[in-house]
Amino acid sequence: MFHGGSGADSVTGALVRGATALAVALALAPLVLVLLRRANLLDHPSERSSHAAPVLRGGGLAPALGALVALALTPAVPGTQRWAVAVTAAAFGLVGLVEDVVGVVALRRLAVQFAAAVLSVPFLLDGLSGPVLWRAAFTAGVVFWLVAFANAYNFMDGIDGISVAQAAGAGLTWMLVGVAQDVPMLAAGGAIAAGATLGFAPFNLPRARMFLGDVGSYFLGAWLAALAVLGVRAGLPPEAILAPLALYVADTGSTLARRVLRGETWHEPHRDHAYQRLCRSGWTHVQASALVAAGIALSGALGAVSLGDSVPARLAADVALAGVIGAYLLAPRWLAGRTSAMAVA
Repeated sequence: MFHGGSGADSVTGALVRGATALAVALALAPLVLVLLRRANLLDHPSERSSHAAPVLRGGGLAPALGALVALALTPAVPGTQRWAVAVTAAAFGLVGLVEDVVGVVALRRLAVQFAAAVLSVPFLLDGLSGPVLWRAAFTAGVVFWLVAFANAYNFMDGIDGISVAQAAGAGLTWMLVGVAQDVPMLAAGGAIAAGATLGFAPFNLPRARMFLGDVGSYFLGAWLAALAVLGVRAGLPPEAILAPLALYVADTGSTLARRVLRGETWHEPHRDHAYQRLCRSGWTHVQASALVAAGIALSGALGAVSLGDSVPARLAADVALAGVIGAYLLAPRWLAGRTSAMAVA
């Protein structure tokens, strides 16, 4: 394993990098909007969509370019780690761009994503030491993680604002953790992820003028997944790194498990996620995304407890984290039951 390097980035420095990403994304978004209109890249609603009218897709080009520009201008981050995040996110983003423009069969797209994950391994796992079997197992786990979370982010990107909530929530949490624990890549990368998506937010909230598309969701999902790997490799507690992503992982994992158990094709589009069921129960996109944002923020705060020295406090926070995730997953059922009870009354 390796450590984050010497000389922690300050909060001010991290915020400057985030502001750079925000400014570039915000400046590019109108140009991307015009480009998408001319290309007529539309996401048409279907019976499984959460929107009622066609919306431009591919807007994720703006935050992706904003993030890459800000990362290139970040001297506090070691070169290998900078390349690790850039190569991983760009490779997945390119797969998404092709999907947005011409479409790719799901299983073929998955195979290309695994190739993209393998491509990033020399950068993400630079200097990995230990027994051969350990390195092989860790490498396989990282490849699976990159593909799994990039797809989870894509699956969850189904309503206005929800993916902004995930990237901004995790990014800001990691920025603070990275500064406090002297992990410059986590601090800068988190701030950049938050800034880039907040720069895109005005075009996605309160009503979307364009969607991230696969290019944006795969790029941002891979960016966060790569940062998580670097955070774990820096020796930070797993809760501090994974808690801000836990809600997305839990919603995706539980939804896929239910679909597999019902004998459904797991990779086909659907409206079975918890946030989608909330919207079907009458919640607006903004309300559902706000709940997700609150869950991510609370999860991140609970995960940060693991950075302290108190074992009882860490265990209590872990239990509370499980409770937060469980409450979110059960919220649609609770809401549906309450609505039914009110209708009967």
